[in-house]
Amino acid sequence: MVPTEGKMNRPIALLTDFGTKDHYAGSLKAVIYSINPKAQVFDITHELRPQNVREGAFVLNAVYPFLPKGTIVAAVVDPGVGSERQAIAIKTSRGFLIGPNNGIFSMVLRHEKKYEVRAITNDRYFLKPVSSTFHGRDIFSPSAAHLSKKDVFRSFGPQIKRIHQIDFAQVKTSAKTLQGEIVYVDRFGNAFTNISKSHVYGTGKHPISVEVKKKRAPVKPFFSAGRKGSLIAVWNSSDLLELAVREDSAAKLYGLKIGDPVLIRMQNV
Repeated sequence: MVPTEGKMNRPIALLTDFGTKDHYAGSLKAVIYSINPKAQVFDITHELRPQNVREGAFVLNAVYPFLPKGTIVAAVVDPGVGSERQAIAIKTSRGFLIGPNNGIFSMVLRHEKKYEVRAITNDRYFLKPVSSTFHGRDIFSPSAAHLSKKDVFRSFGPQIKRIHQIDFAQVKTSAKTLQGEIVYVDRFGNAFTNISKSHVYGTGKHPISVEVKKKRAPVKPFFSAGRKGSLIAVWNSSDLLELAVREDSAAKLYGLKIGDPVLIRMQNV
């Protein structure tokens, strides 16, 4: 169901590449609390790689199913800030998405059968004067704050039908292999692939080896089942194949990076 109109004090989740050293993330919260002192604000993360919209899309997609119903996500990874790119608000089956129209919502929207998108053009909801370099503070966070306490979605601006989408690599299948790639590396140095359990076990076959950069990684049930220093593969909490090293960084030890191909050889069960 679409969140009920009239619900007050919706929670606000923040996703940015601002880090925590500077004043940027704190400014978003300051603006939100100035508009709605009773706001419920929590962080998804502020540690996305700078200007990396793809990483933002991946992280948002990973956390999205677990957000409280009605949550407003303010996602600010915005290399096009100040340009002609649109500011948008999206109403989905779970809540609301607010941010730049640059593809950061692409992965989440693939799972939404129906959603409504509006351009945020009504400056009644902006912090003035609007900086050309900090729309997170002056447009996105105040819009989220107003929406958290009052039903203003339809008054943000005109409805739009098309938004920017990012194309993500697809898993390639053959009779005996699946080929995907590394799409994310976490702070532990674990490398997430785009290969899901359904890709593998939906084939009616069984994986016999996982290969990356000419190295084989046996599939283990959990991290500590691997030997120290040895590359392993596990099914992670998002049901994606993940490459790891017990108590170490697979990315550093094996030079793994985003875009590296990953091959799974299969056999009939």
